[in-house]
Amino acid sequence: MRANSLLRQQASTAALQPLRSVVAIGLRQELEPHWPLPLPPPLPANQRKHTLVLDIDETLIHTYGMRYHDDSKDKTRDPALQGVSLVDYNVLLRPHLREFLEEVNRLFEVVFWTAGTASYCCAVLDALEQQVMQLPRSFYSHVELVKESRKMKSSTNHTNFYALSRTQTLEQQGYMKYLPMLGRKMSSVVMLDDNVRSFPLTPRNGIRIDPFDPDDGVLQRYMFALRRTQDGMPQEMEDALVRCLHQGQQEIARLEKDHALLDVLPVLRAVAQVPAGHDVTKELDHWRDFDYIRCDDFMETMNMRSAVRQQILGVTLPKRRDTPIPAQKLGFMNSGFVESANAEMTLQHARSARHSNL
Repeated sequence: MRANSLLRQQASTAALQPLRSVVAIGLRQELEPHWPLPLPPPLPANQRKHTLVLDIDETLIHTYGMRYHDDSKDKTRDPALQGVSLVDYNVLLRPHLREFLEEVNRLFEVVFWTAGTASYCCAVLDALEQQVMQLPRSFYSHVELVKESRKMKSSTNHTNFYALSRTQTLEQQGYMKYLPMLGRKMSSVVMLDDNVRSFPLTPRNGIRIDPFDPDDGVLQRYMFALRRTQDGMPQEMEDALVRCLHQGQQEIARLEKDHALLDVLPVLRAVAQVPAGHDVTKELDHWRDFDYIRCDDFMETMNMRSAVRQQILGVTLPKRRDTPIPAQKLGFMNSGFVESANAEMTLQHARSARHSNL
């Protein structure tokens, strides 16, 4: 039988694991997207930079739980929040996230784009800005969002990043983040995403990253075991708790070995060095395997079961090739897919314009 001292030792070791999580606070109610499409011009600091579109979930973070916010634990509470329902999102940060975000923020105009809701998007952006990057508070803060909705004077109109959400995707295309919707020159835009659903019609602009995929079940049992070792437990539960702690430590050790954000920096640095006005996809062509030309056929990239979509689309090489892949040669049936996406984009822009005029 395991001794309580062994349990305490396991728990102590587990508590020292450096994998970091934060709590993102957001509004319970849904929001209208703040930014219209196409986007406003780049912020002054980003005028001559290329645009990097960053997916959020499983690319940068993993959200593993949501609960109602307990405001009784707040040391200070803004009077503007009186009567407002808030939620807390438990957010696990991908290793090396801070150094990655700080570098790409220097190199690019960064636009965040999630398939999640607008309220979730704002909560996560606020956490990334303040808790990860230590940037000034922007209007993505739940406090500022409430003040805006109640026509109260805001304490800031600061903007760090543009951020887009689910209702600004092409729903009929599987919530595709269709890059032409941004209103930026396509020759100056790249997207980093773990999910290729947004790459099929702009394959030369996409960069795929392996998903950040923690095992929620293992981590939840691990956290439960940690709490029980602190609170005291029946002796007959010791074996089960030790097993949960051990499995949790193994999962955390696996996650800490994730270096995908560091691995993608070389290609992003190369793209950022492309002079303004030049085509960034020409640089990306040096980072593709020759088979990538198969992605120029949208019959392949739009087919969810095709090997091209599953295995090739968005993939970049770890090192730059001296010779680029051949220039893009569009497939015979490509125009039909593009026309369908452009028609939905036009409707999306019209809805966005009507909302901004209200």
